[in-house]
Amino acid sequence: MVNNLLFVRIDDRLIHGQVVTQWIKMYKDTRHILVVDDKTSKDPFMQTMFQLLIPKGITIEIRTIEDAAKLCKEGLAKPTMMIAKVPDTIKALRDLGVDIDAFNIGGMGMSGQRKKFFQNISMDEHEKEIIKQMVDEGVKITIQIVPAQACYNVSDLMK
Repeated sequence: MVNNLLFVRIDDRLIHGQVVTQWIKMYKDTRHILVVDDKTSKDPFMQTMFQLLIPKGITIEIRTIEDAAKLCKEGLAKPTMMIAKVPDTIKALRDLGVDIDAFNIGGMGMSGQRKKFFQNISMDEHEKEIIKQMVDEGVKITIQIVPAQACYNVSDLMK
């Protein structure tokens, strides 16, 4: 894991109640949230909305994949939680040299070609292939919607 990167999560809603209330409490040292999403990084309205959802004392920034990779490689100044919408983002960060050796999948809803993978997690064939590739590379990928629920290892679910 990158220095100061406490937790990495895929959640297609990015910032919402579960992230704000439960995962931040789980990772009490979190002082910063890094949202990595090219489209959202160019959306001032969503950036303002996310700012309003974050508890006092925690900062947030929304960056493109390329900018986030640079930040991570330079070193994160504060203990950080990273959130991305899709597995492609995590793969792209890894391809750019960011050392992400584990992440959580918490929200990938039905859309487009996605089909149910496990519980409320859906994936299309491309996403499954990316996840399988990262599992094969030794990345620990888990599915856990909220900290109080059971945690499932994706490598076991892909067998």
